[in-house]
Amino acid sequence: MTGLRVDHAGPRTTVQDLGRQGYQHQGLSPGGAADLASFRWANHLLDNPANAACLEITFGGFSAVARQPLLLAITGADCGPTVNDQPVGHWRAFTMAPGDCLRLDRPRSGLLTYLAVAGGWHTRAFCGSRSAVAREGLTDLGLLEGGAELPVTTSDPVTAPEHYRAREVPAKLRPDMATDAPLRVMPGPERNAFSHTDLARFIHGRYTIGQQSDRMGYRLDGPALQSPGGITSRGVCRGTIQVPGDGKPMVLLNDRQTIGGYPVPGIVPALDCGRLAQKRPGERIEFQWADVADCQSGRMLFERLLATSQWRHDGTLHCRWTD
Repeated sequence: MTGLRVDHAGPRTTVQDLGRQGYQHQGLSPGGAADLASFRWANHLLDNPANAACLEITFGGFSAVARQPLLLAITGADCGPTVNDQPVGHWRAFTMAPGDCLRLDRPRSGLLTYLAVAGGWHTRAFCGSRSAVAREGLTDLGLLEGGAELPVTTSDPVTAPEHYRAREVPAKLRPDMATDAPLRVMPGPERNAFSHTDLARFIHGRYTIGQQSDRMGYRLDGPALQSPGGITSRGVCRGTIQVPGDGKPMVLLNDRQTIGGYPVPGIVPALDCGRLAQKRPGERIEFQWADVADCQSGRMLFERLLATSQWRHDGTLHCRWTD
């Protein structure tokens, strides 16, 4: 059943879940939500499965009309969401009645906004995922344009308990879209192939996100590194930092190519990739070395928080830590 009609998709709106796993050897990029934390919180607000599909809205400019009663949640970059020109808040759940109009303006900070619906958006799945990867040309996989109709389940979410509509992610748990904190970098397979001078230049320098940056990868302008030369092509993961011949690092993201032949001094962990994906071209970033175990612990704590926290009837979040 159609739940939402998209009137304006803005610069780019796609359907994303946790991505297409196990198909890189066949040349398919995983795709998936670029800002993992914001995506997971959007679903958590509605008690959705972790992999429920959301809309990833790039730089606002989005409007849509409800076709049936809907229970929704919005996270990520704050676009000042309104329903029928009335603010509905951010990082929280809200409802829409048939005919209601949702609008998102340009974000004050950040780039990506996530819109979840109770039960998830039921667009076409391919190889176990509803995620859209623009460069693969599968235009019917959630690359949205004006006039698109988004299907949902047939349940009536407006009859959900009142506490759903009171839910709001605590401010201290939301990613800071405007932070200048350095991005963590785990040592990569070619770290020792770079000189100590180059590694120091990489960590202590400041980089600017280039204009040719997108979901495939972020190209960085700043201190160039002396590339130790090409390597045998191999599989690459999200967060891989490649150094091509011009010495300008680039960080591969969700829609990356499946293999690469450039040396890799480091890898940005998934949660930090989400922070990077919220940065706009022209913004500055810095890096800092991080231990693999520390990055793994941070991810485990994030997952444990989502797994053990519960929403109270007044909309507040109760964190229940268990062994």
